[in-house]
Parts: sequence; structure tokens; C-alpha cells
Amino acid sequence: MHSIIFLWLSIFILIFVLLKLLNINKNYFVSFLISFCIILFVLNLKDCINASLVGLNLVIKTILPTIFPFSFICNLLICYDGISLYSKILGPLLCRPLKLSKNSSFPIAASVLCGYPLGCKYCCDLYNLGYINKKEFERLLNIASNASPMFLIGSVGATMFGNTKLGFILLIANYLSPLIIGIITIPKGDFNKNSKVMHSEFKKVSIGSALKTSIENSVNTTLQVGAFVIIFSIIISIIKSNAYISITFKNIEDFLNIPSSSLYGTLLGSIEFTNGCKLISSSTLPLILKLSIISFICSFSGLSVIAQISSFIGDLNISLFKYSFLKFIQGIISFIITFIACIFFVKDTPVSTFPIQTFYIDNKILLIIYCILILSLICTFIRYKKNLHVS
Repeated sequence: MHSIIFLWLSIFILIFVLLKLLNINKNYFVSFLISFCIILFVLNLKDCINASLVGLNLVIKTILPTIFPFSFICNLLICYDGISLYSKILGPLLCRPLKLSKNSSFPIAASVLCGYPLGCKYCCDLYNLGYINKKEFERLLNIASNASPMFLIGSVGATMFGNTKLGFILLIANYLSPLIIGIITIPKGDFNKNSKVMHSEFKKVSIGSALKTSIENSVNTTLQVGAFVIIFSIIISIIKSNAYISITFKNIEDFLNIPSSSLYGTLLGSIEFTNGCKLISSSTLPLILKLSIISFICSFSGLSVIAQISSFIGDLNISLFKYSFLKFIQGIISFIITFIACIFFVKDTPVSTFPIQTFYIDNKILLIIYCILILSLICTFIRYKKNLHVS
């Protein structure tokens, strides 16, 4: 079986070399991939239809009840200049340590409360309305970028692990990692001045016009996100139904002597993080590694969320590669934070075939230790950043 893996790797390398040597137009290559996807869709028609229905069900039960109302409320706030109001309240707390303008507090708050991809959506809205400049917009995309508390605490903590405290550990790591990215990317210049202030325009908006605009924007955002969820549900279904992919990863895991479904789950998580989290949580990995890998997957967000982000920033001349690279770094930071937290907070006690998560030490002491560890990590990054500026 190892020869099959070697054969596949050789084929991919040869294809890449041929593309470089022949200087083939990128559009031709993309067209070939799309044609290949169509063939896979036809060959797995029943599975793809079922997957699209599963994705639609997820949109109706999860995306629509959460993203639409929250997006509608946020759009109403934007119509009535709520950005200026909340920037005065939240700006000094959220933005001053990161050297962002006060207006940036609005998408950060939206991301903290609702998760992907609303933080990015309102970053784009602020940039288009002139509240922030381009350099701040590029930084803010990675700062206002985290999984939602409902998913981490409810879906992962309560449903997948049966313990909401584990969800809170993941939540803290997913909140801290973008803040650390924000500290790492602090520029030398001062970005605390707004690009443009727009007050008079919002005072003249009627309630009917505000409702119409808010509903239209909310519907467009919800449909856009829902479409990506359905598309990537189909892609995940094609991968799951392909025996060659699962066998290849099974043999790689056996060859490297690592638990079953660990690499396979990470692959699916890198494409769509919900499926990856499900596979990792049900694998035979130690609990600490399960949580750490899930933390990485949720912070990295996966190709599904990155595709959603690209649809928002596609016309704004922003580097998607830079955003994706910083998301990957954010995932690594989240992995490290979760791993350190689990060493102190979580203990595996094997009973039968399932580990029981036991929390020990007083919760206040745990909180103090956790804060000290995180502050030490942040101070290290700040010092490293200052040394870079000096050199």
C-alpha cells in the first residue's frame, strides 16, 4: 500500500512540474479542476444530493436563525450610526491596546458574539463606508476572526465532549489567538485616526429605508454564507465517499503510528471545520491532543470560511494569501494555548473505552494560573516585536 501512496505523490509532483515547464494558463488548469469536479459529482450523484440536503438542513436550523437576525440588527445599527456610539464605549477597551481606531470595535464585537464570517463582513462595511483605512482593514480582518461561542461551547463542548468547561477552554484560546495576531502585526505608524467621519448622512435615514437596506443586506449575507455551506457539504461528501482517500490516510496513519482518523479528521477540518471537529472528537487520540487539534481547526477556520471571506474581499484588492497565512499562524497559537491550558486544567482518567474529563484544583486558582501563562506569552510577543523594530 505504501507504493500506492508513493505513486500518488509522484503523480502530483509530475503534474506540478509539467504545469511549470509548459507554462500552462492558470485558467485552463482551473477549468480542468472544475470539469473534474463535475465528473465526480455525476459519479456520486446520490451522495451529493443527500449532502446538499444535509447542508440545506444545516443552513435552515443553524445559519438562518443565528446569522440573519444578528446581521439585521447590526445593519440597523450601521444605518443609524451605531458605529460611532459603540466605538466610544468599546473602542478604548478593545482597540487601544492593538493600536486600532475606535471604529474597529464594532466588527470585533460582532465576531466575538457571532463568529465567522460576520466579523469580516463588518470589516468590509467599515472600509467601504470610510471608517477605517486599508492598512487597518487588512489587520482587522485577522483580529475580528474567530469561531462563535455557540459552536465552541454548545456544539463542541456540550455535544461532542459532554462537558461545557472544555468548550470554554476552546473559546478562550480562540479569543486570545487573534489578539496575539493583532499584537504581532502592530505597525509603526499611528492608525488611531479615522479615514472619514460620516454623521450627517445617517441622521437623515428614514425608518423604512433603514429597514429595507438592513433586510436586503442581511438576506444577501445569509444566502451567501448558506450557499458556501451547501457547496462545501457536497465537497466533504465526495471526499468521504472516496475509498482511495480514506485508505491512503489510513495507511499514512499506520505508517506514522498515530491514532486512526487523526490525519483524516485534520484534512476534513482544514476544508470545513465542523466535520473535522466531529471526526477528531470521536478519534482515539488523547483528550489533550483532541482539544488542541480542534482548537487549531476552529482558529484556522478551514477553506469553507476562507472562501466566504474571499467573496467579501474579492473586489477590495486584499491579499487572500496573507489572510490565510495569518489564520494558519493563529491556529498554531490557539493549539499551543489549548495544549498548555489542558496540561493544568484537564486530566484523562481512562475508564472502559472512554476517558472521563476530571477538573481539579480550585477554579479561581486555575483562572489565575491561566491568566499568568497567557500574559507571559503576550509579553514575550511584545518584546519580540520591539526587538524587531529596534533592529
